[in-house]
Amino acid sequence: MINSRFLKIVLCIVFLGASFQQPSMAGCSSEIRVLGDDLSGIKLSPQQNQLLADRIFRAKRHCFRGQEKKAIALINAARALVGLQPTTGEFDWENIPIEDLNSRPIN
Repeated sequence: MINSRFLKIVLCIVFLGASFQQPSMAGCSSEIRVLGDDLSGIKLSPQQNQLLADRIFRAKRHCFRGQEKKAIALINAARALVGLQPTTGEFDWENIPIEDLNSRPIN
């Protein structure tokens, strides 16, 4: 009885500690999705494709770890590789009209 109660308390503390350590990764994961949307229709050489895949994979890894700045830097490196403008990782509320947001499909 005491062992199971102790085990429950320890597991609760471990899960709470793990949940506090995970920072939000919405910024970089959404930027990876935006990069995917921007890449549609762009023709790449096999070498560019390999470099792009490596940078996106490393960006996803940093994003999963909660290292937003490193992930955004790798996303910008991938964007520069194919000639796209770099991103800051923040949504541009000033230059996107609300009407445009309302008309976009929701997945």
